[in-house]
Amino acid sequence: MALLKSKIVVVPMGEVDFMLVNKLASSIGPVFNRSVDILKGMKLPTEAYNVIRNQHYAQVILSKLERTKANSREKVIAVCEEDLYVPDQAYVMGWGDGLSGTAVVSLFHIRQEFYGLPEDEAKIYPRLYKEVVHHLGHLFDLIECRNPKCVNYFSRIMLDIDNKGDKFCDICRRRLTSMV
Repeated sequence: MALLKSKIVVVPMGEVDFMLVNKLASSIGPVFNRSVDILKGMKLPTEAYNVIRNQHYAQVILSKLERTKANSREKVIAVCEEDLYVPDQAYVMGWGDGLSGTAVVSLFHIRQEFYGLPEDEAKIYPRLYKEVVHHLGHLFDLIECRNPKCVNYFSRIMLDIDNKGDKFCDICRRRLTSMV
């Protein structure tokens, strides 16, 4: 019996633009040669909210996402608007766990308004796409790339996202092809 390919599941979490999520879901399937489903929207877990930091703890969100998986092969990625953190960082644009096969990406630090710049809707989707592909790469066991033009390059700030490409470099693409 042939092994079944893992499916990618996109979860809109909280108040997220469904058109953005739908466009994202239709774009990422071919990158990973997988089918993509969109789950009905979920609320952010109240226990993820940290009143002192005024942020949501990304790991708690991943724990909730893990419970939505139909099987262990699924890769689940959520998209939210909220500010995310992990304890040793001021914020994260996204966070994933390869063991659980779950990740979350936030639009909070992707939006220009966070940096005091004028809103620019045209930049939101490309940034979101790059961050989602980057985090899905981790779920398929890719490590961070040192090539700043590769979509798998680690983005610390919004400008890093803008400067990197939207495709895997040759090295990452070969690694991904051999893994998936």
